[in-house]
Parts: sequence; C-alpha cells; structure tokens
Amino acid sequence: MEKLSSGFVMIECKQKSLDEIINQLNEIDIVKEFILVEGLWKIIVRLEAKNLDDIREIIRWKIRKMIGIKSTLTLIEHIT
Repeated sequence: MEKLSSGFVMIECKQKSLDEIINQLNEIDIVKEFILVEGLWKIIVRLEAKNLDDIREIIRWKIRKMIGIKSTLTLIEHIT
C-alpha cells in the first residue's frame, strides 16, 4: 500500500469569511478534513496527497489565496 503524504494547515481568518473559506475548502480534493477551533487559529485542515509537491501547490496557490485568510501555519508529516 502506497503511503500518502500528509500536511496540516492552521488558518487565521476573519470571522465573517469563515463560511466562504469552509465552502472553498470543501471543493479541494486533497482536503480530507478540517476542524473549527477557538483562539488565534480558526481552522485546522488535514491534507493528503501522493506527494508533498501537490500539498505545497494547493497550500500556496489555493488556500493562501482565499479572501479573508490573514495567515497560515503549515506542518508537514515526514515519512520515514
């Protein structure tokens, strides 16, 4: 069985943009789940793809470009 690469993105966003960001996350196929949390970060997203480049591209060109996102913090799982 092929091991998938995983990444997590913590999203800081404007409260009024939360619904639209969630709608856009639901449209991204490598987004496997997300949870809403309280604090500086409002959403934690789990992504899975065949390789890290796919995860990096989605984060860079889709997630970080969403209107209402103030900042993100990305954590990548290292496969050993």
